[in-house]
Formats: sequence, C-alpha cells, structure tokens
Amino acid sequence: SLPRRGAGSCGALEEAEAMATLRSGSGASDLDWVVIQYLHKNQCFEAEKSFLKHLASKRGVDVVPPKQQVLQDDYLKYLVMSKLFPESVEGEASYAASFRELYNFVVGLIDIYREDLQRLLYPIFIYCLLDLIYLQKAAEFKEFFDSNCALVEDLAAPGRSEELQQLRKLRSEQDIDHNPVASKFWHSRAGVGVSEQSFDLLTRFLHDHKHYNIVRILHERLNVQFYPGIPVRSKLQPISIEDAIPVHVKEEAAATNAESVQLGLLPDAPEEKVVMTQEEIEGCTQRDRELLKETSSKKAKRTRALYFGNDKKVKKSIPMLDLPDEISEKLKREVGQRERVCRERLPSICCATFLNTHRMMTAGHMLANEVDLAAGFEDSSIQLRSLKPAETRDEMEEEMMDLMDEDEEEAGQAAVPPGRSIELVGHSGPVTSLSSSADETILMSSSCDSTVRLWSLELKKCLVSYKSHHGPVWGVSCCPRQPYFATAGWDGTARVWSTEHPKPLRVLVGHLSDVDCVCWHPNAHYVATGSSDCTVRLWDVATGGAVRVLTGGHKHKVCSLACSPNGKFAASGAVDGSIALWDLGEARLLGQFSAGGPVWSLDFDRYGSMLASGDAGGLVGLYDAGAPEPCKIVSYETKDTPVYNVHFSRTNLLFAMAEFGGR
Repeated sequence: SLPRRGAGSCGALEEAEAMATLRSGSGASDLDWVVIQYLHKNQCFEAEKSFLKHLASKRGVDVVPPKQQVLQDDYLKYLVMSKLFPESVEGEASYAASFRELYNFVVGLIDIYREDLQRLLYPIFIYCLLDLIYLQKAAEFKEFFDSNCALVEDLAAPGRSEELQQLRKLRSEQDIDHNPVASKFWHSRAGVGVSEQSFDLLTRFLHDHKHYNIVRILHERLNVQFYPGIPVRSKLQPISIEDAIPVHVKEEAAATNAESVQLGLLPDAPEEKVVMTQEEIEGCTQRDRELLKETSSKKAKRTRALYFGNDKKVKKSIPMLDLPDEISEKLKREVGQRERVCRERLPSICCATFLNTHRMMTAGHMLANEVDLAAGFEDSSIQLRSLKPAETRDEMEEEMMDLMDEDEEEAGQAAVPPGRSIELVGHSGPVTSLSSSADETILMSSSCDSTVRLWSLELKKCLVSYKSHHGPVWGVSCCPRQPYFATAGWDGTARVWSTEHPKPLRVLVGHLSDVDCVCWHPNAHYVATGSSDCTVRLWDVATGGAVRVLTGGHKHKVCSLACSPNGKFAASGAVDGSIALWDLGEARLLGQFSAGGPVWSLDFDRYGSMLASGDAGGLVGLYDAGAPEPCKIVSYETKDTPVYNVHFSRTNLLFAMAEFGGR
C-alpha cells in the first residue's frame, strides 16, 4: 500500500524516549520542549529564538534547538493535554475508575438528564480505548474493554455492536489506521447535541471527582453542540461521527468563497485550432447540440473547444513558456483524433499491471508522451517502462528499417525502448508521487526523504534535488506550462516552484494538517490541494492566497485530486472511498460517489464531462460529471490489483496502472 502518514513514526513509548533524549543534559523541562517543538513545527522561528533566549537568561538553561521535529503531532497534543490535566494520563486504573464512576453517575440521574447524557457514554468509551491502545497498553486495553463493553452496548444505537467487535481486534497503535472503526473515530469527532443544564451537571461531577481524563476527551474529541435550558426529548438525536472542521475554517470558507475566480482557459489551447466537421456536428449528443445553439451565430467558434462548454479566456498573470512547436503540432493532431466520450459512448480502457512487486509499489504515472509508464517503489527506486512489447530479432530488424523512413519526431518520442525497463535511483525514502512535464523532457518525483527530484528523460539521470518541506513530500504536480511545479507536504503546506530556482516561489499555508495531494488548474493560474483536514483548497499562484475553501465533501483525509480540462470542475477522493465533485466557480458540492476503497487516483476525460477513478479495492469507476445531476455510470473490477493511477490520453483512451497482489 501507499506509505501511511504514520509510517516510520514512533509509538507513545518511543516518543517518551525521544523526549528523554531531548531534555537529557539540557535542564529544560518537558513543557519547555513541548513549546519548542510546537514553535519549530509551525515555523515560528523568531518566537522560538526568543523563547530560547528567555530560557538562557532567566533560567540559565542552554538549549540547542532541534534541526527537525522529533515528536509527532499526536504525541505533542498528548503532552500538552497531560500538562493541563496531569491526572488524565495515569494509565488503565484511572480510565477504568473514571469511566465506571461516570457510568454510575449518569444512570443514577432522573430520566430526562439520564437520557440526555447516556448518549455520551459510547463515544467516551471508544476514545478511552483509543487512548489506551495509543499508549501501548494492550493488556489494560483488553481488560477495560471486557469489563465495560456490556455497559455501553445496551446504551448504544442499533448497529454499534458491530463497531465494538471491530474495536476488539485492536492490538497496537499501528492497527488504528487499518481498522475502519478506529480510524473513523481517531480522525474524526463524535458530534452530539446536549442541553446546557445537562452538560453543566456532567462537568461539575467530573471536576469535583477529578476525572480529568474524561474532561480531556470531552474537550479534545467530542463536538458538543449546546442548546439552552433543560433537555428536550425531541432533540435527543443519536451521536454522529463527523469531520472535525473548526468553526473558524467554516467562517474562512464563507468569506473566501465569496471572491471571484478567473476560470477561463488559456487562449492558445490546441482544441481552438481543430474545426469541427459537418459530420461531427450532425453526430453530436443532445447535450452538445445545446452548446451548438449557444454558439450558432459564431461559426468561428465551432471548433473542438466547443465541447469544453467554457468559452472564457484568461489573461496570463504569471510568466510562462509556450510549448515547443513540435509538441503543439503533435497535440493538434491528437485533438483531431480524439473521441468524444459520454454515457452512450464509453471510453476504451487499457490497464497496465505490474507483476512481482511484492506489494512495494507506491506510485504510478503515465508519462506525457503517453507511450511510457513510471512507477515509484517503497525501496526509493523509480522504474520506467514502455507500453510497447519487446520484438523478436526479425521484428527488430524490420523496425529499424521502418524507422529510417519515419518522421524523426515520431521515431524519438519514446523514452524507453520497447520491452525494456530503466531504473532511476537517487531518493533515500519511499517514492510518494510522480509527474512529468508537458514538453515530455522531465520527470518529477517526491519522496518521504523530504525532497523532490527532477529527472531528465533523455539522460535518465537526476539533474536537481529540491528541498524545502519539513518532512515527507506527499505529492508533486507539473504545471501545464513550464517552468512551474507544485508540491504537497507533511508539514501542512503546499509549495509552488520554478525549475529555474532552488527555493519555492510560494508557500501556501492554510491547511490544518498534512497536505496529501496537489494538482494544477488547466489555465496554470491556480493550484488545488487536498488535506488530512478533510478540506480542498484552491490557491491563486500569483498572490499565494486561497480563493476557494471547499468543505463538507469528505469526513476523512483527501488523498487524490483532479481538475477538469474545461476549468469548471474539480474532483476529490478520500481514504474512506468517497468521491466529491465540486463546482469551482460557485464553490459548491455537485455530487458525491462511493468507490471500492481508498481513492488513489482521479482524472477527467479531455473535455471534462466524464470522471474516472482508481482505488485500492481494485476498481476503475466511471462517472457522468457533466450531467445536471452527476451520477455513477459503471465500475470495472480487476483481479486483486489495487489501481494506483488512471489517466485519459489526449485521444480519450483511458489508461490504468495497477499492481498485482498475487493471491
């Protein structure tokens, strides 16, 4: 599978050892190191410097700041809460005693308050379990579960008993991300409405009896919505698990989404140069005929660009290079050969499956020449392969004779000889993402080693290594126009680069957690990002500010993104298999679909009316993205082959890249 966010991270006990290492011989307290780590992670370097000076002058403590963040986010949060509520981390006895006393208190209340508060027992029970497993107390976890499960099972809503059986399977911290129920609760917050009087009774009891571990869970893990007065039976709704989008993010989204965005296309699109034939016009679908009516008096606009449904043009606000003449001519020819795909005319699909990978494949990409493939692996290597099969000796001699008569451009378009593979070695960590430039000359790769590398497809060598992110780089995407590319990182930022500069041109800050994926808008003026904070953002490259904050489409981290070639839509996929289709102009959710597993790749057809998905469950899905009510068309199942990448070619043939599991 793809490298997880926690891959290679320490558990709670290892984190405690890391803390001991930090403070050894320095004289700084645990809380001092928590502050230093927090400032360092959030790049508050001036504040960090001032704090270190304060320690040196006021306490005589000489601290050397860490070169990188030693403590993981979850453990930092754990340390902060343990300082605020020191009694909350004393172990199983504290959790068991606190929960049992809380249960006895709630069931002993009068009916109206008992009915209001007993709904909180189920999520509190689960978060106590997750705390214990995170602290690597497996034996205490089992004892706590066995002694209290029956208490909450009777109070839980229908269907919750299956969740409890899933939680029983937990054995270690690493199991959290692989257990669907644990992952849902760990990465989300349980939402529940409670009357103010009921909550006041609860918090008084918890503080009076010093059950600070439960207080911590209430504040950190639950999304409690209050209503005034005494409990009302009509408002006693079951708990819900929802994405933890803070109020300030929703307010930011409302303000940001009110801004206007320029979603027009670049004026020199190759589709503008291919005029539609009369036969093609007569064969148009009903949807295309409506577009024709809108442009009936503008015969000059009856080009293939009509299919975009977007006749707006954008003025270039950033410097960008034009595509080489030979590439432009090639694109024009391929646009002329492009098939129009729709619900009635589904695309042909070619699936390239990698064998004997031992489940080590981590990324896949179709090179811009659409002849060769690139795959990244957990051992930090990259492999280039040709889609063309190897020839026999006689066929090779015949091929050589034919090449002498072929056009030089067509003969040299492949980066890899047929039937051959080329290995690129340079990274020191798993490769997380791959992307190639539109001029077919370079390949970009990102890795857990915190770097992005630029590879020459002609020389098959690394020319540049870019380093700026503080931690793994989860995604990289080449701009439709050189010399730009964008990256997404563990440090919660996305960055816009030029291949001509060693440092990023823009640092895009706003997400609350890892930025897991990134892609460019087709007009090259915007970059879209998806994050573990369950949101999608659209950024203006010229200013570096967010112009769209899209929320409500996902309840789990976003791991794939795509912008439609017509510039009007974006699609995002999440680890829970959900897919969201967005209208970028109006900043609204158009539709939601469900895939067979974590959605690792999305792509629109070349006119933006159809969406394809590839997921970890081995499904390739097709969706009608241009319909008034977007919907799923069909899905194709593979044989134990997680799909890492889907890609519509310039002629609208759909390619998929997968890894055979061998079961």
